[in-house]
Amino acid sequence: MNQAFLVYATSLSVGGLVLYGAVRWFWRRPAAAEIDAAYGPPPPEVLVLGRTRVGIGRSLMIVEVEGRRLLLGSTTQQWTALADLGAAHLRGGEIDDSIDAELARAVEASRQRRGGRRP
Repeated sequence: MNQAFLVYATSLSVGGLVLYGAVRWFWRRPAAAEIDAAYGPPPPEVLVLGRTRVGIGRSLMIVEVEGRRLLLGSTTQQWTALADLGAAHLRGGEIDDSIDAELARAVEASRQRRGGRRP
């Protein structure tokens, strides 16, 4: 064997190993601990319980997040949390006319906080 062949064979094998290592390095998947540390905990499940329109581009929604019910108002440009309705008691198909009841409860709570009169 001549010396040129050994140099070419050695350089090709080193280059192949470097290429293999680079591919393994850049295509590796991070461990689960790295994902949680980098991106935080998984987002909470949001369940939309009811929605009603109250004008052009305006709506009210009752959502359940982490066991709490929230009354949200939305327009074409923003979302607003209107009231925290407390702990959730009903699930799924058990909800009947809940948006009207929760809205009335939120309005009454708002009147009591502001010292308003009952109609």
